[in-house]
Amino acid sequence: MIGRMGTAFLAVVVVAAVSGAAREIRIPQEAVLHGNVLIAEAFSRVDGKESIPLEFPAWPGEDGMRPATWFEVRIEAHPGDVIVLAPGIHEAQVWLFTSNLTVRTDPASAELAVVRGTMEIDADGVLLERIRVTSSSVLGTSGHGIEVNRNLVRSVTIRDCTSSENRWTGIHIIGVRGTIAVMRIEGCFLQGNGMDGMDAVSIDQLIVTGCTITGNGTGLATGVGIRINRFVRDVELSANTVTGNRYADVYYSTAP
Repeated sequence: MIGRMGTAFLAVVVVAAVSGAAREIRIPQEAVLHGNVLIAEAFSRVDGKESIPLEFPAWPGEDGMRPATWFEVRIEAHPGDVIVLAPGIHEAQVWLFTSNLTVRTDPASAELAVVRGTMEIDADGVLLERIRVTSSSVLGTSGHGIEVNRNLVRSVTIRDCTSSENRWTGIHIIGVRGTIAVMRIEGCFLQGNGMDGMDAVSIDQLIVTGCTITGNGTGLATGVGIRINRFVRDVELSANTVTGNRYADVYYSTAP
């Protein structure tokens, strides 16, 4: 299900595989994502005869929570599903709350889908693949490109993505508690972001491989390519090009 509040609805094509297998959910070019987008398994619960909207931690909600009805677009997706975005510009802030979900640009397209706004990963086992994320002109957004919520995520893979020209950080870790067991950043381009290309906080195993991380710190003198804090245990950096970042290319921080 994909819907928009009001009378208009976005078209979506759901291609079901064999029984019990994952579905492919296609977002065609005529239905580009827009506004605040929620991807989750369910949006309400039934209490007696009343349907009550579920709440989700979506910044900057009151008390850190937003009801499902706050989101202009809601996409129902279940573990193992694959969401395929057509190339084009999606003016959207996207929250991913379905575990073991894949979100990618249509593999048949050489052009990437572009999300102008933050993509926040709030579920375990998500794969984000071949998506470009860049700053939105909408005021009140976080200003980061891809955010990973360590309160809710144990493993995540970001592959062949571009996070560039964001107001703050290309790939940013959020959350006040929790530890990510494995975070993989593979073949990504993190370029021209206002603060850092990426930061790493509270991760047991961080793997960054085949990435190009250049020209970050355009808006902040302390901006770096890769910022790693003291609560990251094992770090593997291989076959990367990390150069031309304003303060440092790889910076190991002793701060909490």
